[in-house]
Amino acid sequence: MLPLSFPREVVRDLLGITRALYRAEKARTNLDAARLECLLEIGKQFRLALDLSKYDPDTMGGRAARGWAEKATQALGEFVADSELMAPAVAATAERLRRVR
Repeated sequence: MLPLSFPREVVRDLLGITRALYRAEKARTNLDAARLECLLEIGKQFRLALDLSKYDPDTMGGRAARGWAEKATQALGEFVADSELMAPAVAATAERLRRVR
């Protein structure tokens, strides 16, 4: 079985969603430092996944890239789970992450 190729475009989309949520959270009048920190950590995980994606999928770096992308996607999904607007967008994009081969 061939190793899965890394879905860079999908991960960039998810990183963009994370960045937009961070900006929106930061603009709120009742700033929640814990939510900001959570989004910052998710963004770092997506960025790390993109950085590691330069390695072939069947190498330690390539597998780590996919692992970080999946971990960050899970965390982002949990972050937006209560949002009627964002949860479907993240879920649809995450589904693309699972399908890309």
